[in-house]
Amino acid sequence: MSKYPWQGMELKIHPLFWFMMGISIWTGYFLEVITLFVLVIIHELGHVSAAWSYEWRIYSIELLPFGGVVKTDKWGNVPAKEEIVVALAGPFHHLGLILVSYFFFEFGLWTKDWTEYFIQGNVWLALFNLLPIYPLDGGRVMHACLSYFFPFRQCMFWVTVISLILSVLLLLSAIFLSHSVHFPLLCISVFLITANFKEMKHKKIQFLRFLLERYYQGVHPNYALKRLTVSVNEPLEHIINRWYKEKYHVLEIVDEVGRPISFIPEEEILSQYFQNPYGRLHP
Repeated sequence: MSKYPWQGMELKIHPLFWFMMGISIWTGYFLEVITLFVLVIIHELGHVSAAWSYEWRIYSIELLPFGGVVKTDKWGNVPAKEEIVVALAGPFHHLGLILVSYFFFEFGLWTKDWTEYFIQGNVWLALFNLLPIYPLDGGRVMHACLSYFFPFRQCMFWVTVISLILSVLLLLSAIFLSHSVHFPLLCISVFLITANFKEMKHKKIQFLRFLLERYYQGVHPNYALKRLTVSVNEPLEHIINRWYKEKYHVLEIVDEVGRPISFIPEEEILSQYFQNPYGRLHP
């Protein structure tokens, strides 16, 4: 574990961030843009600090106009509680910044107008990031919460579907809810739609990484036992699609009439799957 959260971390800035910053500077909002840039960095450092406290390895952080994306070495097998804490750490930091702004205002260090702008910026960033849309913080919280009740593969699917629907609603809001097009919201909604289509395209690869991590590193010893009943010669892909995030799976094999034959641990299923992903179960 590194001594500091930012050690070995690569900082990236998404082209959309530069694009919206350029427009804001061109329209005379230079100070406001710099403030937004600082708020986004503090927001992401909240995620980084929380992830580091759980000993996650952090590869990079990419800044976006509404927050950012922190890339780690975790592929879905960390406890959902940790994912929720890491996701909420960013918006939580805005609460502290709002309290600081009140302090500066009360002691005459900031004007009323600047304090109001600073608070509005923090509130906007926090609430927007809590929307249940991937890759926003709210989308990650939604995925973690759903993992308590549904198999991991289903969680991936429904999070993407819900995110796409809400992103399209944001796009329509940007176009039709006011007399003129809300250009920043339009850009952000297009980015979210693109990100979720990309997520849908790559979900099989991400699920494979989830399985590989379980195969090579095992699961947490405190995971609850989950018994799944499967038929002889059932396709392996059907079996692993029923796996949960925080469960250790033991398969009860039954014959054609439903009589138990044997029990197989998930390590054996993973071994069979990686030997032949499109094969069938061999008791």
